[in-house]
Amino acid sequence: MQPVTAEAVAVDLDHRDEKAVRGAVALLAASVPDVCEGLVAYHATGYAAFLTTALAPPPTMRTVLLRAVIVDTAVAAVADWRLLDDVLFLNGIAVRATNRNQGHGSRLLDDGVRLAGHLAMSALELDVSQDNPGAEALYLRAGFTGVSQAWWSDVRADETPGKDADVRLLDWPLFTAHHQAYGFGDLTVRHPAHPAGRLRLVGAALRVPDGPVGTRLAGALTDVLRPTRVFTIRSTATATADGAFAAFTRMRLPLR
Repeated sequence: MQPVTAEAVAVDLDHRDEKAVRGAVALLAASVPDVCEGLVAYHATGYAAFLTTALAPPPTMRTVLLRAVIVDTAVAAVADWRLLDDVLFLNGIAVRATNRNQGHGSRLLDDGVRLAGHLAMSALELDVSQDNPGAEALYLRAGFTGVSQAWWSDVRADETPGKDADVRLLDWPLFTAHHQAYGFGDLTVRHPAHPAGRLRLVGAALRVPDGPVGTRLAGALTDVLRPTRVFTIRSTATATADGAFAAFTRMRLPLR
């Protein structure tokens, strides 16, 4: 990790600097809307360890790119980029409160555009909370436009717990090991109504697919996963969702 000079620059965070990675994770976790507290991987107890592991391969082999601005040897701002096919996705971005209004957010976005160009990506994408108009304005100024919306809603398991014999857990050992190590994990399930479904358990918060199949899976897995909260995310082009506790806009910046 390198300290900045008078002209702040974005640098790679290295897996060997665990203190910097922990600082970055703390910033990213704090940037999540309060209504989503405990529902995203940044809040998992072992997420810093997960990110440290994700940064262990050589930079040219990583699919997770953690870029940061360092001020006085501490992480002042961080951008968590993910390579998804030919899209560079901004999984999270955060600026420390004492370092805001210094252009670090724009600096990290510009850095992302340079990274995407270097990697021959077709576009950059990100999600922004609809309760954060300041961040949305920043992205609009950078050239992003909204392409869809995502609505987060709680789910009630109305099936008899553990009684859906059609559910099969395809990667249970891998999921269990990942959840035990890092505090979150993705579980692949097979169900006639959802042949290749993916669920995520963060702590004891379970995210299921949208619609009736999500409700059925929540009921079927209650005795297995023992979630304290179940929710779903529905993505649409324009429609709204009654009863949603959070709303996000997917934004995109085409590069070619």
